[in-house]
Amino acid sequence: MKHQQYETWILLGTELDLEQHRELQVHLKQCSQCQSLYQATHQIAHLFKTSPVPEPSPGFSTRCMTRIEKVETRKSQFILGMTLSVISLATLLLLSSVGLQIRAGMAQFPQLMLEMITLVAKWIVFLNQLSHIVSPLIRVSLKLISPIWLITLGFSLSGITIAWMIPFFKSRTIQRELHS
Repeated sequence: MKHQQYETWILLGTELDLEQHRELQVHLKQCSQCQSLYQATHQIAHLFKTSPVPEPSPGFSTRCMTRIEKVETRKSQFILGMTLSVISLATLLLLSSVGLQIRAGMAQFPQLMLEMITLVAKWIVFLNQLSHIVSPLIRVSLKLISPIWLITLGFSLSGITIAWMIPFFKSRTIQRELHS
């Protein structure tokens, strides 16, 4: 006789539809092996339902929490140690790399300083020449442009600035509200 299907139904204890339940009952009447299994599983289920739940020994939860805290502390210390080791190694590599670059650049330091001073001097000369060109243009423009245009330009720039500031401050307010 084929028992696998019936043993699976008995051991899993799943809900059976009417046809499966009827088929199982017919099989149990014919098969003493499956009937013994069925009775044993029902007795075990009854024992689990009726047996009192054992109480843990005194201090069990305290011992467990202490053990968990020790494991968490060790894990945190390990992570901190690894993080500090990686940061220290990266810093050491960076400093040694920078040190090598500085050592190599020390021979060229006077040349680099001279080039930097030359560059700054050229910029100063350029800005001085630019001011000699721009300042007469501004003086002439102020005389040629009517005061109405200057006022209009001032209000326009102010309006553009205000039109930019309003959405900026609104977005900042929204960001603060989201973070709160």
